[in-house]
Formats: sequence, C-alpha cells, structure tokens
Amino acid sequence: MRAFLTMAANRAVDEYAIKTCGIAGSLLMQNAGDALVQQMVDRGYLDKSPEVLVLAGHGNNGGDGYVIAAGLLKQGISVSIISASTPDRIKGDALTHFNKLNGLGISVESWMDSETQHNQILEADIIVDALLGTGISGEIRPPYDVLITLANQSQAKCIAVDVPSGVTGDQGEVLEPCIRAALTVSMGFGKQGCLFEPARSYAGTVIPVDIGFPADSLDHINGEVLRQNEEVDYPKSRYSRLSYTHKYTAGKVFIIAGSQGFTGAALLASTAALRSGAGLVRLAIPESLGPVAESHSLETVVDYVSETKDHGIALSAWNDLQRGCLWADTVVIGPGLGRHSETIEIVKQIVNETKQPLVIDADALFALSEDPSILHSRPGPSILTPHAGEFKRLLNSTDDHKPSWQDAQEFAKEYGVSLLLKGAPSLIAGPSGEIIVNSTGYAGMATAGSGDVLSGVIASLWSQWIDEPDILNFAMYIHGKAAELNHAHKGVLGLIASDIVEALPVALKEYGDLPN
Repeated sequence: MRAFLTMAANRAVDEYAIKTCGIAGSLLMQNAGDALVQQMVDRGYLDKSPEVLVLAGHGNNGGDGYVIAAGLLKQGISVSIISASTPDRIKGDALTHFNKLNGLGISVESWMDSETQHNQILEADIIVDALLGTGISGEIRPPYDVLITLANQSQAKCIAVDVPSGVTGDQGEVLEPCIRAALTVSMGFGKQGCLFEPARSYAGTVIPVDIGFPADSLDHINGEVLRQNEEVDYPKSRYSRLSYTHKYTAGKVFIIAGSQGFTGAALLASTAALRSGAGLVRLAIPESLGPVAESHSLETVVDYVSETKDHGIALSAWNDLQRGCLWADTVVIGPGLGRHSETIEIVKQIVNETKQPLVIDADALFALSEDPSILHSRPGPSILTPHAGEFKRLLNSTDDHKPSWQDAQEFAKEYGVSLLLKGAPSLIAGPSGEIIVNSTGYAGMATAGSGDVLSGVIASLWSQWIDEPDILNFAMYIHGKAAELNHAHKGVLGLIASDIVEALPVALKEYGDLPN
C-alpha cells in the first residue's frame, strides 16, 4: 500500500534522511527529478515529443524542476524554464542543480510578465509545476498567482511536483489560485492533503515515488500514516475458489432489509452479494413485499417475515430472523429497512445477540444512533458502513463539521468495530487505529443504491474469507473498480447502482478464477 503523511511528517522524513543518515539533499533532489521524468515516460507524456515548460520556484521545489528539465533534455525533449524568482534568491541544493543547467545549455528565464512569456505558458504542451510545493502558507503572492492562473488557462497537461501549487495543509485545503494537475508525483511518500477534497480534485492522479529515503523512515516520525490501497495488494491466489467448492461452502449471506417503497435497496444488496461470489443468499423482507423480491431476483431465497402496519419488519419476526442469522456466515442489516419503532428494536436485538459477522448499514445505522454504546456488548465482529450524514448522526454531531478520518478512527477504536466511511474517497478505520483510503471509484457513484451494493459485496466476501480487515479493504476496492468499468460507456451522469452490480463479475474475474 502507498503511505501518505502529513506535511510535517514528510519534512521529518527528509530531515532524518539528510541529518541522521547522511544522505545528501542534492542526491534526493536528483532522485526526485529523475523519478518524475520516468513517470512521464512510463505514462506516455513524452511520446509525441511535446514542448515542455517548467515553472520553477526559488526553493527546493524549483530545484526539483531544474533536475526535471535536465532529465527531459536527455530524453530529447524540447524544454524551457521560467523561474518565479531571480537567480540570486536560489540557495542550497536547488542552486547546485541550477548551476548544472549551464553546462547543458539550458537557460533559466526569470519571470518578466511579458506578452512573450504569457504566450509561452498558454501554448505549452506540458507544464511541470515546480513552483511552491509543500512549504506554502498564507496567500498566493505575485508572481505565483499570475503563473498559476496562466497555467490553468492553458490547454497544457499539468504535472505537479509533490503537490499542486496552492494545496496547503493536511485536510485537503486549497488556496486560490491553485494548479489543476493531471498528475501529481509525490516525492518519497504521498501528502495527505491530496487524498481529500477539495485538493483531491486539483491533484489528478497521485503517484508517490521512491527517491531513496531509508527503509525505516516511517519509524522516525510522529503522526498518523494513512495508507491507500492499490491493485497489487490482492494476489489472485488468495481469492481463488477451489474446484470442489459447493454452494454451502462458498459463503452463506443473510440479509435483513426492505420496507414499503424501498424494496430496491434490499434487492441491490442481495444481487450484489450473489454477483460477488456468495453461494447462497437469503433475504428477510416484510411478507407483503416478498412477491416483488422473488420476481426480481430469481437466485435469492426470500424469507417472508412478519411486518408492521406500514410494511416494515415487525418485532414478532425475531424468531425467524434469529434462525436466519444462525444459518448464515455473515449477516447484513439495514438497506431500505425503514424506521418503525419495532424495526428499530429488531436492529438492537440483532446487534446485541447475533454472534455472526454483521454488516450494519443505512436504516440500521439510524437505529444504532439512538445508543451506539450497545456495540460494546456485541458478541461478534461488526462492520459499519455510514456515509457522512449517517456518521454525523452516530457521533451525535449537530454542527457543520464534516466527519474526518480522525473521527472515524476514534469511533472505531472506542467501539471495537471496523468502520467504512463512504465518500470521495471512501476510507476504512479499523479497531486498532489503522486507516486505509480507497483508490478506486469516480463521481458517477454518487447515485442512489450504491451503498446498498457495497453492503452486499462486503458480506459476500466476508462469508467466503474470514480475514476482516483485508476483506473490507478488498470489498471497498472492488466496489469502486466495478463502477469504474462503467465509466467509458455510462459516463458520470448515467451510472446507476445496478450497473455496478452487473460489472462486479468482471472486476472480480482475475481474483476468482480457478487456481492453475
């Protein structure tokens, strides 16, 4: 997994490498610049011999820019440099690499705010943003504000060094103006601010690259390390199904869901569980809604259970629900469940008495918000899947504060649960304090029913493989991956939750084939 650090922690790693381990800062800068050029090569940015313009600041970020310019020249690429400062302000390791440019025949042009320079920025094919980096504070001052504005007005693809110029802090804040990058190459470790909105939208694809920091660097920092999942975390062999597996050993999922008007939520969760590999899925749904459920999901076993007058699940359904829980490997409760007082009591009983692994979602989270402390006495493992609004209710928060990863971390530790906070991006907080941020998905997932699908995926994978933290991470990743598979032909506006369900087999195919 990729590690993302606070700005302060990144500076601490840099200091440890240079002052404690004796690694020359100029070497780290050389490695950083070389790594970014290599990313440009690997990602095809240089395939058509573009005109590249490096915008350089006076600090170490600018020094990275000088190395990048030299590296591009070695690749046979036409490159020019505009510096936001005069040569007399360039110091330290940046000056070392600035001086090397003279021997290569590359001149660094100081910003003069001329029409020629304006056009040079506006007409570039690729712009490398080596202006401000992580040390920014306060407002964007001249000439940086003008340079950033012009870069954003150009049609060039912008590649940011470390962070887009204008990104500040660890919570995703941005100043105005801020570089809108297609690619951000983070040196050594990722910067936490780029994981979260609004900075996330400015950073584009974020790639941390190795620049030669010591292997034990993370042991010498204070502060939390956030980790972002990536595809290599999931070896095919881990999730391959044995040839002699049958439906009773391939995972049994029991879903308690649905109420009048919300049968679809129950069906989405059920079908998603089946599409994620569960051998058997049973759906407990209010008896009047049973025929609808059966007609729309031929593969789901439907349990007709007692209902309230408004067609929610009644308290008298407890014995049937208890038997279903005992049968299952994993249980889901909540999608479209409704908020009748009897249904709320059912949720509390399930939480209090069911030993099976339990996924708590949607209306079950509403019920739980009345008294989250019942989680302390829960006899089995739990995964909670709130979106920001549901999580605020669990926290009993009434202000405008947007729940953060720190809030999720604190809640998970306090109640001994795994919590998947849905959002852009989604993240997992584990009971031991670990945080994993998702790398998959896109804006089209902001559609009704997407969370119901996720609940089914989690329960299905959990029923097949027991390792809870790993499975939750995998489920979050695959859910986003399935959505991404629709992007090309559904776009952002046209995606619906059932599209995600239908793409799940393709997303899972490379992990679920029979072992060789």
